Amino acid sequence: MKRIILTCATGVMAAGAAWAEPIDVGSREGATLPPHECVEGSATTIISIAICPTGLDTEQLADVGRAICGDVVPCGVWVWDDPEALPAEAPENHDGLAQEEIVSARGVWVAEDNSFIAIDVAN
Repeated sequence: MKRIILTCATGVMAAGAAWAEPIDVGSREGATLPPHECVEGSATTIISIAICPTGLDTEQLADVGRAICGDVVPCGVWVWDDPEALPAEAPENHDGLAQEEIVSARGVWVAEDNSFIAIDVAN
């Protein structure tokens, strides 16, 4: 039986933290990504999906969500580190993801709550 462990990172990026050369992510005007080599995929009005390299911590993933959402609320950014698990299209809302897509994600940035909810599936 698999257990799903959810953890949460909140707050804002540390004062003085620098992002290297910003990457224009296109779907949100003026949005930039920190230099974690993450790429925004498909996006709808509320939900975006992103693919990031493995090894990023929850605060780095929260930075990606903040960058993609900018000041847009409501906004959610689902993040994966496995390109094979990444959905082809972003859903219209959080409920539009299948269970297997949810448990394969690293987590989701929820702009309304200023938090990243990390998903860890333990056997």
